Amino acid sequence: MKINKLKITIRDREFEFGVPESEYIIFKKAEKSIIELIENMKFPEHKLDNAILNAALGVAKENESLKEQTKELDEKVAELTKKIEIFLNQ
Repeated sequence: MKINKLKITIRDREFEFGVPESEYIIFKKAEKSIIELIENMKFPEHKLDNAILNAALGVAKENESLKEQTKELDEKVAELTKKIEIFLNQ
């Protein structure tokens, strides 16, 4: 798996990290929102690392929630597809 190195600047501090190639586009699309979220948080400068961690945890929770919702929707679509197939085959 290829890892892309990224740099992000938040409050004049530069952070460098790796993102799997499969998640690069997703991250780049969300980058501005992530920066705005962190920059709009009210916290002392020395707590920037904690703020970033909290934002990351929030994003991770939302991501898991969306995965679960997607799974439920996929199951509902599969169920409806079966019902439509049964109806059409009658």
